[in-house]
Amino acid sequence: MLSRVVAASLGLALLFGLPAAAQTPTPSPSPPSSPEEWRAVAVADVNEAYQVFVDNHPGMYDAANPSFPATLAEARDRGLAAAGQVQDRTGYERSLAIFSSVLSDGHALVYATRSQTATQEQTRHWPGFAALWRQDQLFVVTPDPDSPLANTTIVACDGLETQAFLSDRLRVRNFRGNEAGQWWVVPSRLFWAIGEPAADQPRRCTFRTAEGQDIERDLEWRPASPEDRSFYSGRVFAPAEPIGLHEPRPGVFVIGLGDFQPDEAGRAAYARLYEELNTRRDELRAARAVVLDLRGNQGGSSQWSYQVASILWGFPALASRIPPIVGIDWRTSEGNIAYIRDQVSVWRERGQNELAADWTNVATQMEAAAARGEPLWRDAAVGGNTPATPVATDFERPVYVINWGQCASACLDANDYFGLFDNTLRIGSPTSADSTYMEVRAAPLTSGQGIVVIPNKTWVGRQRGWGEVYTPDIPMNGLDWSTSAFLDRIEQDLADRAR
Repeated sequence: MLSRVVAASLGLALLFGLPAAAQTPTPSPSPPSSPEEWRAVAVADVNEAYQVFVDNHPGMYDAANPSFPATLAEARDRGLAAAGQVQDRTGYERSLAIFSSVLSDGHALVYATRSQTATQEQTRHWPGFAALWRQDQLFVVTPDPDSPLANTTIVACDGLETQAFLSDRLRVRNFRGNEAGQWWVVPSRLFWAIGEPAADQPRRCTFRTAEGQDIERDLEWRPASPEDRSFYSGRVFAPAEPIGLHEPRPGVFVIGLGDFQPDEAGRAAYARLYEELNTRRDELRAARAVVLDLRGNQGGSSQWSYQVASILWGFPALASRIPPIVGIDWRTSEGNIAYIRDQVSVWRERGQNELAADWTNVATQMEAAAARGEPLWRDAAVGGNTPATPVATDFERPVYVINWGQCASACLDANDYFGLFDNTLRIGSPTSADSTYMEVRAAPLTSGQGIVVIPNKTWVGRQRGWGEVYTPDIPMNGLDWSTSAFLDRIEQDLADRAR
């Protein structure tokens, strides 16, 4: 069969941008100044978001998801119920978040622009510690090992038990609590503020020591110094290895894959990586282990991981294992077609003329389907049949895939590819999940106070189901997520295998 990336090179669009990458929101006009104005804007924006999805979302005609129109109507109704109670910006944000929570899809949501307005000049505030979710507990890590809060867990905040507190307060932060990986990353955001702490961030918490003693205290929010920022970033978002091939320990190779939305420098780094993987493939075939590091990766394009898998295991072996799908259905709305046309210019500017031609064909076919009154155009180019007997591979060394909690979209596709082979193990945390709705674009709402994120297409017959996460074969439940900690655990697993 034709894989997604191979199909992309032959005529199929492939990028699955996340909201932050889909479009830079336009500057907001002056916000409402009274409860009545905020309420009116919230009602209008919920209704507008609903209509944008009706007019553009492929789910409205998805035979595999006949309940989508009803789900969308429920999102509208629950969003409107919340909008009718709005008094201020916080209430406005909550009404949009409730709308999005019903859809529960990171590729289809509406959110307030404030979450996208941070600048480098804004002061970050924090309570002097970072909070990390591990094994259903919220652990405290502090830069000062002698702090009375060091090595404690947070058991309650603002009068709510921790899990209930997080579920409530994270609602306006696009938190999808049904996805295991989200718990590993998103709760930390409540203890880190861009600008002054928001109204939903905690003010008083109860901390439990290792001996079982509870300490209740007000949080002392203060500006974060450069050292504080470095500490927080290093503990919450453990730095991934940069794009490239590294050998930090003899015979253990690490391939940095932390970015599937690379800029020009990143694309050049991938070109160097592919060249080095091809040149040193014999070394990799004899390695003690190969580590594929996806920390920091939130999706983008599947082409980067597909190429890595094609080199390591061999293209015939990879292609022979990818399960076939029926095709891709594109929603043939005017806005979606305009987005595809705009992307053609992007590919041409990057010198990717083959992809530009592919996307031009997609847009042309969508326009023709729309003219015929067809709400969906099916690109069946990716259909096919997997051979009954997979092609053998000569790459059989242990492979460890490092996953983190916000691995989604094309990062999940990477797990799809790497997991097709028996020599692969996953290490780290559970991932996030996605739906079958892909290829997003973002557009500002008329009020200027919110952004709607719209998927353009749906995969038909994808083997990985809606909302399905990948769980680790080797959980990394400790608070140390440094590369060294991962390599120590991998070395231990290699030793256990040798016994």
